[in-house]
Amino acid sequence: MVNSMTKNSLTDIEHVIKDLERKSEISREIHIDRSNKCKRWSDLLLLVTIVLTLVITFISLAGPYLISLDETGKNIFGIIVALAGLAILFLSVSDRIFGINERYAGHVQGAKLLTDFIRDCHQFRHVEINKEGEEKKLLKLDSLQTGYSQIQQVLPHVDISDAEFLKIKEAFYRKIEASKKLDDEHQANISAAQKDVDIK
Repeated sequence: MVNSMTKNSLTDIEHVIKDLERKSEISREIHIDRSNKCKRWSDLLLLVTIVLTLVITFISLAGPYLISLDETGKNIFGIIVALAGLAILFLSVSDRIFGINERYAGHVQGAKLLTDFIRDCHQFRHVEINKEGEEKKLLKLDSLQTGYSQIQQVLPHVDISDAEFLKIKEAFYRKIEASKKLDDEHQANISAAQKDVDIK
């Protein structure tokens, strides 16, 4: 890895580190997006389960008194309530079946690993690179490249379409542009800064 670049060029080292940083930032945004989706699905399943449980409980208790049924109707009513109960049971264990919370935890952990890696890259690129000798810079670069490869191996699989990827990437760069605008104009309104980026 290191031998493929000009060893005496500080600019080359900075460029490689910055590229690792950029790829890690985009990857982190993807895992954050996936974790948010998993969380929304998990919350939705919980809400639906609670609501359906309350509805079925009310129907099973009050139904026979609200609706006049003969013996056959009562049997059919009982079957319907039982089937609804099974449906609720399926919803309550769907997280274990589909592994939604497990995927959520994996994406959150992935985002944390990438955040730590980005912090290391940033620290090296802005602080350490000007203090270390050429040999130590190359060793640190090799260490960061190895660390990046190891992180990619342990990150949870992300099933994402090209359109979703481009959308996340676009949002990421818009966020960077808005952040730069706020750095230049400390009193700028966040919403206004985002609108200015959208107009561009």
